[in-house]
Amino acid sequence: MFEKIVGIGVFKGVKREKIALAFEQVHYQIREYEAENIIAYAGDTCEYLYVLLEGRVRGEMVNIKNQNVIVDDISAPNTFAEAFLFATQNKIVVNIVASTKAKVILLSREEFLKLLHLETQILENYLNIVSNRFVTVAQKLRFLTLKSVKKKLAHYLFGLDRENKGKTSFLLGKTHASLASLFGITRPALTKNLLELQEEGVIEIKDKQVRILDKEKLASY
Repeated sequence: MFEKIVGIGVFKGVKREKIALAFEQVHYQIREYEAENIIAYAGDTCEYLYVLLEGRVRGEMVNIKNQNVIVDDISAPNTFAEAFLFATQNKIVVNIVASTKAKVILLSREEFLKLLHLETQILENYLNIVSNRFVTVAQKLRFLTLKSVKKKLAHYLFGLDRENKGKTSFLLGKTHASLASLFGITRPALTKNLLELQEEGVIEIKDKQVRILDKEKLASY
């Protein structure tokens, strides 16, 4: 079990032996779910840190058309719902569903606190994960204020250009799927607009490297 946990973000940098020793000092549950079983419902109080050992789970919500919309897809090994655990309003906002047969460790808030005190690296990792989630949400809110896909792309690409100052090209930094999620659009819409920017001579994408050819035009969107 602990071999699988070592690669998870919250346990990054902690040796398997230390993780095993820490888990010997806390109480936890291991539950198994069949595909399409509900692990937690939207509105449930988040009482556990969920550690996904095997399988895949997804977060989904119902839109105004009564359709299920997948907002997150998580593969083992990983954790989920960690950002809600210590919130004042610690209600889970989406249904968490097993996409495949899944095995999950459940650590209560109190037992996870013990784990954080036992191993400071786990505490540092947890704070890093929660902080990064906040940054992602802030970025998404920023992109939501930009109306067109090209405006979103321009803002994102200029940000990468500043981070890679002095370089003629840079990596896109995210998969099309994760970038589309950040922008709040579909993957086909993202791909279509990237192709249009290339056809218009604004950017060039070669060997996964992006080069801005016409900064003035890109800024005009």
